[in-house]
Amino acid sequence: MPFGLHDGFSEFVILLIFAAIIGVAAIRLRQPLVIGFIAVGILVGPSGLHWIQSADQIHVLAEMGLAILLFVVGLKLDLHIIRTMGMVAVIAGISQVVFTLGIGYLLVWSLGVAPLTALYIALALTFSSTIIIVKLLSDKQETESLQGRLTLGVLIVQDLVVVLAMITLAAVSGDMIIHPAVHTIVILAKGAAFLVGIWVATVYLLPRVLPLLSRSTELLVLFGIAWALALALLGELLGFGKEVGAFLAGISLASTAYRDILGAKLVSLRDFLLLFFFIELGSQLDIGSLGAQIITSLVLAAFVLLVKPLLVMLIMTRMGYRKRTGFMTGLYLAQISEFSLILIAMGASAGHVKADMVGVVTLVALITIGLSSYFIQNAQGLYDRLAPYLTVFDRQQRHREDATAILDGGGADIILFGIGEYGSNIAEHLQARGRTVIGVDFDPQAVATWSARGWRAVFGDAEDPDFAATLPLSHARWVVSAIRDPRSNIALIRAMRHAGYTGNVAFTARNRDEGQLLLDVSPGLLFVPFEDAAVQAVDLLFLTEDQIARETMDNLIEQMNDHYVVCGYGRMGQQIIKDFRRQDVPFVVVEDNPDQIPKLKEENLPHVIGKASQDEMLVRAGIVRAKGLIAVTSSDEENVFIVLTARGLNPQLDIVARSIREENEDKLRRAGANRVMSPYVLGGRRMAAAVIKPGVVDFLDLVIHGDKFETDIGHIIVPDGVLAIDTSLRDLGIWQSCGVTVLALQRRGGDLQANPCPDIRLQEGDELIIMGTLAQIEVTREYLQRTTTDEPISEDGRIR
Repeated sequence: MPFGLHDGFSEFVILLIFAAIIGVAAIRLRQPLVIGFIAVGILVGPSGLHWIQSADQIHVLAEMGLAILLFVVGLKLDLHIIRTMGMVAVIAGISQVVFTLGIGYLLVWSLGVAPLTALYIALALTFSSTIIIVKLLSDKQETESLQGRLTLGVLIVQDLVVVLAMITLAAVSGDMIIHPAVHTIVILAKGAAFLVGIWVATVYLLPRVLPLLSRSTELLVLFGIAWALALALLGELLGFGKEVGAFLAGISLASTAYRDILGAKLVSLRDFLLLFFFIELGSQLDIGSLGAQIITSLVLAAFVLLVKPLLVMLIMTRMGYRKRTGFMTGLYLAQISEFSLILIAMGASAGHVKADMVGVVTLVALITIGLSSYFIQNAQGLYDRLAPYLTVFDRQQRHREDATAILDGGGADIILFGIGEYGSNIAEHLQARGRTVIGVDFDPQAVATWSARGWRAVFGDAEDPDFAATLPLSHARWVVSAIRDPRSNIALIRAMRHAGYTGNVAFTARNRDEGQLLLDVSPGLLFVPFEDAAVQAVDLLFLTEDQIARETMDNLIEQMNDHYVVCGYGRMGQQIIKDFRRQDVPFVVVEDNPDQIPKLKEENLPHVIGKASQDEMLVRAGIVRAKGLIAVTSSDEENVFIVLTARGLNPQLDIVARSIREENEDKLRRAGANRVMSPYVLGGRRMAAAVIKPGVVDFLDLVIHGDKFETDIGHIIVPDGVLAIDTSLRDLGIWQSCGVTVLALQRRGGDLQANPCPDIRLQEGDELIIMGTLAQIEVTREYLQRTTTDEPISEDGRIR
């Protein structure tokens, strides 16, 4: 010991200071503290500076740390994770243990290790570090990801297996002075008595004692420590080992209301005492003797870092997961556990494992924990680089995580990530308002609950960029995340954009500050559950959707030219729009009647909400770029104001107005209407014609209003500078060239001439009324617009 200090207190002070310094170095190197503490043991032990003199005191603290560790593991043994993952975690965990143990045993045995020792080492290689993985996943905020949940489920299965292995080891490691069969019966009897005693205490004693102790947190924690160490001692006395007793002590309190506070308070004590366990472990290493075993250590480390993850990937692939999920899960499990060191130490105490093999396993732990920590921290980058070489793990059939495997019903309006209580409430309100929803969650129980309700749900991970491509994003109006973790939301946003989704997004945050981080990554709608209940969130979503739709429609209207502004969406306005849509005539509706606005929104018709007599509304409707305006509001007075306003804004506008009363027709003309139509006058004439000339009326109805009849009526204005000017209709040969019939001709300022004479010569500005198919009418328009003879008509009637 330096400075001549040999008393226990001084030794512990120096040891702790040295451990703190090495711990800081480990953190700076981004390594778990476990490696730093083992390195402290090596440096201060016989292989290094030989400072440790109080080995017995350190051993006692190490034993206490081990007992508290197993107590906390039992205390927080969350079987709910296995239950929520269904049989996935159980099957994956057991398969991983069996295959890794079998292949590991063959590997170790092939290296010349004795069979019993090889079994111990293979078991040690099988288990992964719960403490390190949980710590790293928590730092990365991935404990709630799909691969995080799968990894935790596998770790729980591993913990159960290692405890069973410890029980078995403790039962068979003692000296058998009686017949093996009798010895087995004695062990079973002692085990049954031990379990019954713990059960009696759990059912009858603890419920009475714990409420009294809980009045003082310090007293409750003291009782927890005493209970753990007492059962650890009892397990040791019964021949099962202190580890088994401490583990069962934790399980006995796991179902109580005090498990969380005990676990939280004991974590720091556990970590402090485990410091001495790892220091003791490092101090027992003989670095000099490891030289002969360095090749064995490297081979076993390579097995843990490479073969073990590949085995996990194969299991995940076989169970239907995609290669990224299998890769991440396997990478997280690519190290050996602190339980591996405990198990190999127990084997050494039982005389089954030699000291040099303990050193080999410890060296493997140092290598695999150090490298796997780096791998886990850079998991996504490693996957991106290795993904092209992992195609062997791509399944040809559907994956468990593929949305297309479940979403045979087509797309949906909303894709909702996170279908817990908050997400389910949002979905319920959305569906009540007519929206279709697809839920996405990595919790199979939540997916099963949704499916039981008849809702569509998918098992998947929001953070997986490959999963997004399997979703029907092209049909979705919104991608909504009810997940409150900002990191998951950021990963989800990036995955959606990477998959080509350009629609609306909404995400959930625990508070406004976290929400601002999300808004900095991508604009969207923010929900804060403590401020926005589900119904308010849905109201906000619909309001935002209306605002976005309004902005989109305004942009569309701004790009319109030569369109018609229809003022009023009553019965006549609806018929006008129907004919416009049939003829592909561009239009914008201006309406302020609240009864008609929902119809416009439902049919997604270009519209402006407001009074058409206001300048602002007509300008928003693009009146200055419009070709014409139709005023069909419910009153003549309003139509007069509309015509006056429109004419002032666009003097060239072609205006048609409806007059309910015949005496108002002149007012509308004086206001600026080019044509005024009275529905009553037109209706009366039509009814009279239907009686006098029924065939003519039927024919005109068929031509003008028949949706399935190809023939139509069109009008063409002869422009200036074309060849047709001063040419007779006979010489033009429109019927022979274009296949249309000229019904009428109207000259500027003149009367309409029905069935014009073939010898009449066309003049600039003449308007021809022709009948033919839409294609023939268009060809005639192009024909009359020719300016040279170099534009002959092709065989299909079009100008070449």
